[in-house]
Amino acid sequence: MPEFFGRRNYLILFALIVLSMLILTIHYREGEDGLIHRAERLVMAAVSPLQTSVTNALTPVRDGWDYLAHFGDLKRENRHLKQEVAELRGQVFALQSLKNENSRLQSLIGFKDQAKYDTIPARVTGMPSSNWWSSVIIDKGVDDGIKRNMPVVAGGGLVGQVADASQRAAKVVLLNDVQSGVSVQVERTGEVGVIKGQLRDQRLILRYISKDSTIQNGDTVVTSGLGELFPKGIYVGKVVKVSLSSYGLYKDVEVNSPVDFTSLEEVLVIKHEPDFSFKEGN
Repeated sequence: MPEFFGRRNYLILFALIVLSMLILTIHYREGEDGLIHRAERLVMAAVSPLQTSVTNALTPVRDGWDYLAHFGDLKRENRHLKQEVAELRGQVFALQSLKNENSRLQSLIGFKDQAKYDTIPARVTGMPSSNWWSSVIIDKGVDDGIKRNMPVVAGGGLVGQVADASQRAAKVVLLNDVQSGVSVQVERTGEVGVIKGQLRDQRLILRYISKDSTIQNGDTVVTSGLGELFPKGIYVGKVVKVSLSSYGLYKDVEVNSPVDFTSLEEVLVIKHEPDFSFKEGN
């Protein structure tokens, strides 16, 4: 019996081989409209929709499997990209800081080149302030030639005056301090008044301008040089608001300083040594 089934399997295999060769021969020799070609096209048409459905059904599974298989790589890549973004943001911030510093230093250099007096460059290292007092600490002191009452400028405008100095540091009282007072002059009209601080952004108050004055918005205000406390001609700011005082004798004038007193970083100390107190005009 086993021999019978063994011979039968061989006969079936032989018959299938012969049939395959026969089909291949006919397929090769017949034209496009032959029986086998037509049958092939019918099978293809019948199977194609099923094959498409199976492919569409398995695509999410395949994509999900690929995602799971590469999840570790994606996580590492995401972490790497986040790190690169953080580094690039840091570089952009550093470049912007350098650009801002370069702009400030160019302004200081320009002022120094135009000035008729010697200056000492310094960096702001501290900014103590209160509602009644506004000052900064700079990194230059007596050892660098800094002395009490020397004027300080930054950003092309008057910042304040040295109030005290140690060997390697100095305290600068800012122009916007409520206790300050600087004799100034309106360039266009020649009128003299006193600039007072008010600790409010970059606005300063110009006092003692007559009610009959022709002062107007846009007028330039500079130091007058009176009393020799400050050299004459240091830029203080521009007039931005003019109104009649409630007392009726003087006009209320607001002056906008080019100096941002809340974010000073570099300054120039003018080598000018007056013999008077800082509180000029009080």
